[in-house]
Amino acid sequence: MAEYLRRTTGLELSSEKTKVTSMTDGFEFLGFRFGIYWDKRYGYGPRAQIPKAKACDLRWKVKQLTGRNTSSSLGNKLKEINPILRGWANYYRHCAYAGRVFTSLDWYTGMRIWRWLRRKRPKARERDLWEAYQPSSRRTTRRLWREGPIEQHLLAWTPVCRFRRAWMETPDFAVSSGEPDA
Repeated sequence: MAEYLRRTTGLELSSEKTKVTSMTDGFEFLGFRFGIYWDKRYGYGPRAQIPKAKACDLRWKVKQLTGRNTSSSLGNKLKEINPILRGWANYYRHCAYAGRVFTSLDWYTGMRIWRWLRRKRPKARERDLWEAYQPSSRRTTRRLWREGPIEQHLLAWTPVCRFRRAWMETPDFAVSSGEPDA
């Protein structure tokens, strides 16, 4: 494969950075987990998923932002957290099962904000905290924190877009050309 790429395109592969593996084993590239997975509708096929380590990294970042420091207001905390959540959701929105991961991370973020508020105002009753920070103009039934006009961004609001595999054809580069290494 390396010789074929060098001959046709002039590219050279670095042996230290290149890993040749089977698609059934899967691999991680640019923060995505690629592999061949079973699908009831299409059978075995390629899929990009969110690696568990990346979801754990986001949880750790939210945990650091909602840590012991209670000197800032909820609005300032949401201003710090929202861009991180929005960027993370936009990056991973094309992954399979992204909606499930987004929902679980929304729950985790809401719980971390709740714990942070309890530390910030330890003598306040829970009902007072709910009434002060919970009512939202967007959704009143979900755990959505807000202070003034600033609301918590929910990852589940991000539209999850997938490619429609039923319309896909085999791309030209995947068709065997008879070359031994192609």
